[in-house]
Amino acid sequence: MIATVTKLPYQKFYFKQPLKIYESRLLRSAVLKRIKPYDVLYHNHLDDGVRMGYPLIQYKSINGKAAILYLGDGIESIHALFSQRPGKVRVRDRVINLEIERMESKLYRLYVTNEPLRYKIFNWIPLQNENYLAYRRLRSDAARTEFLGRMLTGNILAFAKGVEWYVERPLELSLFRPSEMRWITYKNVKMMAFDADFAVNAILPAHIGLGKGAAHNYGVVFGGKPFNK
Repeated sequence: MIATVTKLPYQKFYFKQPLKIYESRLLRSAVLKRIKPYDVLYHNHLDDGVRMGYPLIQYKSINGKAAILYLGDGIESIHALFSQRPGKVRVRDRVINLEIERMESKLYRLYVTNEPLRYKIFNWIPLQNENYLAYRRLRSDAARTEFLGRMLTGNILAFAKGVEWYVERPLELSLFRPSEMRWITYKNVKMMAFDADFAVNAILPAHIGLGKGAAHNYGVVFGGKPFNK
């Protein structure tokens, strides 16, 4: 079957600044001190509330270094940060180095594949409010894994909607070996997080975030290899 392809511009900047996986908000604070003019895609807040929708600018720690990922229309906001040399920024008791180490630019072809691809997801926060209560009521591991699989499918579809990718066929997702649940603190609230392997018949760009906190280094996706490799 010939798949409908959506082309997604993808640009990633790696900085010289070391950054731990839970310090993405520190990077965000440094960036917000530097951007001119003020750009909503860097913080997703509007005068009358919060910008709803998938985040097109995401703050990452990749291999121990700070990075920013721009997707689709988010690439138009690059100039707001890099119109001047960013340099070093003081955030509370830290000095954050926003000097660029390297850049990666791609044009991803997003489509539903005929065969599933393997991925990994880390620090994924799938549950909140009613979903959390529904998950806790389930007694068997199989039922809980199936439930999490539905949540992950929904997260992927939310990403697709956010980057204007029309998914023309159903996603067939299998979730394998989710880790033991652990508690993390996100925006001063304790939430359940998981790592997991999964397979889905779709192309997903490297290092995108899925689920709660996608802009802040949660639910980070790696992989995309066929099963026979």
